[in-house]
Amino acid sequence: MIFHLDTSTGQSVGIVTLKNRIDASNSSELQKVFTQWLQQASVFIFDCKELDFIDSSGLGAIVSCLRKALEQHGDLKLAALGPKVSMIFELTKAKQLFSIFSDATEALQSFSTVGTK
Repeated sequence: MIFHLDTSTGQSVGIVTLKNRIDASNSSELQKVFTQWLQQASVFIFDCKELDFIDSSGLGAIVSCLRKALEQHGDLKLAALGPKVSMIFELTKAKQLFSIFSDATEALQSFSTVGTK
């Protein structure tokens, strides 16, 4: 996972690049570091272009991150879901919980009307 803040829209947007796998072996780490990232931003993009696999633990971790962001009056958007990852979101109906964009740039532009933390 790689985290950086983007302020090009006039606000702090946390962009997280998820890589390889989010599964039972690392999903708790994602939840833990997300809590730390919430101290820097309240709106996030999870860029999934390098994410190859997600299991139920990983899906639960991402949903938990969304819940935490919403509790801080923020949001979490997903970008660049590959076919395998997208299928998991569709089969579990989790796709209905998120705003999903074709790439991180499009997701970032969608935050242009959201207030800063």
